[in-house]
Amino acid sequence: MKKIIEYLRYFLCGLVFGTANVIPGVSGGTMLVVFGVFDRLTEAISGIKKIFQNFWFLFTFALGAGGGIVLSAFVISSLFENFGIQTNMFFIGLILGGVPLIYKFGTEEKKVKPSCAIPFVIAMAVVIGLTVLEKMDVFKLAPDVVTGFDLVISLKLIVCAAIAAVTMIIPGISGSFVMMLLGVYETIIGAIKDMNFYVIIPFAIGAVIGIIGGAKLISMLIKKNKLMVYSALMGLVIGSVYAILPDGFGFNLQTGYGFACALFGVMAATLVEKLGGSEE
Repeated sequence: MKKIIEYLRYFLCGLVFGTANVIPGVSGGTMLVVFGVFDRLTEAISGIKKIFQNFWFLFTFALGAGGGIVLSAFVISSLFENFGIQTNMFFIGLILGGVPLIYKFGTEEKKVKPSCAIPFVIAMAVVIGLTVLEKMDVFKLAPDVVTGFDLVISLKLIVCAAIAAVTMIIPGISGSFVMMLLGVYETIIGAIKDMNFYVIIPFAIGAVIGIIGGAKLISMLIKKNKLMVYSALMGLVIGSVYAILPDGFGFNLQTGYGFACALFGVMAATLVEKLGGSEE
């Protein structure tokens, strides 16, 4: 029974991760840290041997992530269109609900010291800076129209996917925002809705390459100096609250409903943590 609950937790984490990575401004990496699987995932995909050793964990997580991507392409996009403030506030609740867990993991080996403020502030500034650029539509590009196999576009998708995939597992950085910067976001979302495999297959290849490469780098950094890495992660996570703060936020009825959704998000994050307990 304990094993079933453990894998259910991994599936739910994958579901939230996949959902978050499709939504501009929301970081899938943040959700990994919030739900306490960041270390586990980055270590599990840091090499071919590690992947085989953690096959069932990765399979369950990937199943949830795939479901989350499809779900967000159809359902979450509709929620954002009709209940934007409430949906954003729910994700803010998820993030805030996981902050104590992030602190706990970061200080397992060493206590917080003054120098931790440096990576924290820098990381938070990066997220806020990217958010400002996103709101200004500085990098908005026209999407590609793909109706058949095109070698140049396929190579472009592989490269862009690899770059975006690295950011997908970095807390605070929105993978979908990076796809917007690279001009492939609308192409990918349209391909998922239309089941256009001329786009989906090369993008998936690039994503696998980027996630494995990025995970190996992050895993190495955590082993070298976990406290400083988690200080930066905390900055990225806190900064992401500003990144997904909804337009129209203020003293109004919609924001009141939003706070209720945020509370529900905090409760959901706490529940997922309790399902699996602490990561080892």
